Amino acid sequence: MATPGQLWLGLFRVPARNFAKKVKSTKGVAAVTKSKELPVETDPEKLVNYCCINYRVGEQPIPLKPDNEYPDWLWTLRTERGPIPLNEIDKNSYYYWRRIRKTTLRHWNQLASVTGWHRKDHRTISDHPSRFYGDRYTVANDWYEAQKAHS
Repeated sequence: MATPGQLWLGLFRVPARNFAKKVKSTKGVAAVTKSKELPVETDPEKLVNYCCINYRVGEQPIPLKPDNEYPDWLWTLRTERGPIPLNEIDKNSYYYWRRIRKTTLRHWNQLASVTGWHRKDHRTISDHPSRFYGDRYTVANDWYEAQKAHS
């Protein structure tokens, strides 16, 4: 028969879980991959006058042309990183409304994470008082219904 102390300890005993054993790492040092050092052009005259990109070994570097020989659209390309600001997008485009929908959904999800709207029992507004006030709402609602029935 178990003593009272053993029974008391049994109440607080946490059941053991048998998870998979961790894989031991192999002995030795991991192999280090050597990065290939690429030559960097440092000649300022060559950097200003040539493209400095050759696809074929042994050919001369490609000379840069004057700006007026390149197409006009080249100078209007957007080079900033990140999405285009909403005020620069045409409001009749699919991309604009896709961005609006995405930001709105992100906003609603952020609200849901704060207030718990995403939980199934929080989806309807009708059960809000019962969730918030609990039994006090039930008693008050029963009293209100009884008063309504008497009058």
